[in-house]
Amino acid sequence: MKQNENLRAHAAMLLAMVLFGLMATFSKDVLTNGGITGPQLVAFRICGAALLFWIGSIFIPQQRVERRDLLKIVGASFFGFVMAQGGYIVGLSLTSPINATIELTTMPIFTLILSAIILHERITPRRALGIIMGFTGAILLITRTTQGASGHPTDFRGDLLILVSQVGYAFYLTYFSGVIRKYDAFTFNKWTFTFASLIIMPWVAPHIAQIDWPAMGARTASEIVYIVAAATFFTFLLVVWAQRRLMPTTVSVYNYVQPFVTVVASMIMGIAAPQWMHLVAGALIFTGVWLVTRSRHAFTPQQSEK
Repeated sequence: MKQNENLRAHAAMLLAMVLFGLMATFSKDVLTNGGITGPQLVAFRICGAALLFWIGSIFIPQQRVERRDLLKIVGASFFGFVMAQGGYIVGLSLTSPINATIELTTMPIFTLILSAIILHERITPRRALGIIMGFTGAILLITRTTQGASGHPTDFRGDLLILVSQVGYAFYLTYFSGVIRKYDAFTFNKWTFTFASLIIMPWVAPHIAQIDWPAMGARTASEIVYIVAAATFFTFLLVVWAQRRLMPTTVSVYNYVQPFVTVVASMIMGIAAPQWMHLVAGALIFTGVWLVTRSRHAFTPQQSEK
């Protein structure tokens, strides 16, 4: 039974990263060609997901949130959603998708360091090797795929925002791991996205008022629906459910799957041409993920096998 639970946790993270990987392509298209700004897309994503979680919570048993945990949940909302998700989208609107994808690969490294400091999580040689292999494969994949690609305008502020967003998400995974495991995925997401919506509202409200709704095309609208419903609502159900069963470093190493999915999607769309080096990079990424997830320290104490 425990083995099946562990396998489902890994499957949940893998599916979530596939959906996240596809989101990067859609988000850049919305920001570049859809007439939507970074703050507007942040509002769609965070506020839209909050609404979906409230609707979904009607159909499941309610779990009461303890008053003493409210401040922790507000903190998780800020670091995991406002700082991490909002910072990534606004940063993506200012920099190239190449830069953004490269900077995403720093998150497992930050998580490994913070897990050792905050949770005293043991950094075994196997886990360190897995992180290094995944990082190498991701960088190789990105640089080989983008050789000869046309340049995109970049702004240093965008690169800095994405880097800060990765630090924020690594801190969210480690410092708030206790409260994440305490509540079910619907309850935790409902309140974190609600608090995140309240935090960003003074900033995004003027931008929402500027949206030209009649001019929004069907393609842009459908991409926004995917970003909110599939790549936020559904994926965060999967991620939070898996976070209750996996250690933060194990969760973070799945981040290396995102660039692989993005490149494969680019090939299918004819944006990138397949090369043999993609196979090497993919092998490095999934071997690195395998090394970290096979560690006996991959699961939370109540889930790990002795």
